[in-house]
Amino acid sequence: MIDKIKIPVSVYIITLNEADKIAALLNQLSRFEEVIVVDCGSTDKTAAIAGDYANVKFYHRNWVSFSEQKAYALSLCRCDWVLNIDADEELSEEFIDEMLTTMALNHSDALEARRIVYRWGRRTSYFTKDNRLIRFFRKHKGHYEPRRVHERISISGRVRRSNAAILHHQDMSLDELVAKLNRYSQLKAMDKFEKGRRAHFLVLLFIFPLSFVQHYILKGFCLGGYEGLNGSVTIAFYDFMKYAKLWELQHLKQTQSGSLSAVARNPHI
Repeated sequence: MIDKIKIPVSVYIITLNEADKIAALLNQLSRFEEVIVVDCGSTDKTAAIAGDYANVKFYHRNWVSFSEQKAYALSLCRCDWVLNIDADEELSEEFIDEMLTTMALNHSDALEARRIVYRWGRRTSYFTKDNRLIRFFRKHKGHYEPRRVHERISISGRVRRSNAAILHHQDMSLDELVAKLNRYSQLKAMDKFEKGRRAHFLVLLFIFPLSFVQHYILKGFCLGGYEGLNGSVTIAFYDFMKYAKLWELQHLKQTQSGSLSAVARNPHI
């Protein structure tokens, strides 16, 4: 009888073609009162799989940005406590216990925990610290700042810290990873450009080697063998590309401004 009692939490997920991952996650989330899935146009069986679960509510919304998509999903949640998770992630039992404890104590408005990265079923062997993030919080205490990528929830209230973890299964080929980082670098460059940030030549010259050394040596990726080398290079590639694209955006603007100025000076151009 106790197993049939749902955890009074709304879980929200944004998706695009996650048919190969989402079933495992939704099986785990069947313990929760409701699961909100906001999809931006999957062409695989994501919608059909989501429809097999009684506690899942499936919505379609055209893509705008990560922050706006998640903010919309958050607005659809009915429970006071909410949890955000991605289709390639998994909740550890310790994390679920920490969620229940946080609600029972009722002293905090959010839970900060770790995210541990697994690649092809194996945890990375780097000595760098795990990411810490907030995914579980009171709905009315959290909001998303406008960002195209690397969105994060902002909490107005007390945050409880925990060593429990969400597991991130980063099972992508090198080709898929590079394509993802290339897309993300464009979005990050656009965010920086709109905030008035500028890329300088010295940044472009040194960002790749500095980023590589930071991750491969200082963060211990060198302990990960091929995976550590691969990770260090791809992260350095991402860091370089976001500033190279920012450089491109600012010089494109200058070129366009110069063309407009020339037309203003000589209307016969």
